Amino acid sequence: MLDFPPMNELRLRFCDGEQPDLVLGSGVHALGRLPTGLGPVEGEQPWLLQICSDRRGIWLTVADDVRCVHVNGRPVQHVALLRAGDSIHVDGGELLLTAAIEQRPLPARAVTPRDSVANLRLSLRGIGGQHHGRSISLEKPRRIGRAADADIRIEGPGIADQHAVIEGVNGMAVLRDAGADVLLNGHRVREAVLQAGDQIAFDVQHRFVLEGPPASIATLPTGRRGTTSPAASEDDHLPRPRGLIVRVPWLLLAALLMAAMLALLLVYGTR
Repeated sequence: MLDFPPMNELRLRFCDGEQPDLVLGSGVHALGRLPTGLGPVEGEQPWLLQICSDRRGIWLTVADDVRCVHVNGRPVQHVALLRAGDSIHVDGGELLLTAAIEQRPLPARAVTPRDSVANLRLSLRGIGGQHHGRSISLEKPRRIGRAADADIRIEGPGIADQHAVIEGVNGMAVLRDAGADVLLNGHRVREAVLQAGDQIAFDVQHRFVLEGPPASIATLPTGRRGTTSPAASEDDHLPRPRGLIVRVPWLLLAALLMAAMLALLLVYGTR
């Protein structure tokens, strides 16, 4: 499943500091060797990498004669699908793909009643480090760190005993209580409201992607998610989908016309 948040400001950061951030609009962006290091190239200049941003997502293409390209520590031979927060190593340098973070207020710590069903729809999927490939639900708060009793235990030189807590709050995922920096889509944060598709990185190798319904669905009132509610009557003015019930009269009329034509052929065709 492709799970990408809306990227209204996608940038490529050159971590060596020699080049300004490259804004990645729709289209293909080529990167090659410059006197100051890796940077954008145009025209017939030789390129090492191409990054294409389109409706399908963000794609990395490696030139045929280029070796030792890694995304989040994993080698890439020719093509790779990227997401915001990915770290790309090539030609001795590091590139970081970042996306603008929507600032939303954190919910209060004591939220009652808690929607346990909505929280079950949220999970963290490991895409790097020792938890790669593992899916961890947010049915309860998850303490992340190197402590022996952590819900998600990770180790590394930059990992605190309790590095952070990620919890589901009525269908929203919230990062809080960070004892050290966390990379959210390439930006350093200590607390944030997360959205489906966000990449959360602890240190360099420990990476997770939040999976769940889009924020626009997860935050809707219960009455708008299909359950019976007095508030549902307020939406009666909204256009309803045209389903099978609307199409049945037309199908029935067409069937009657065809039956009448067949009857006429049987009656007059025998004479």
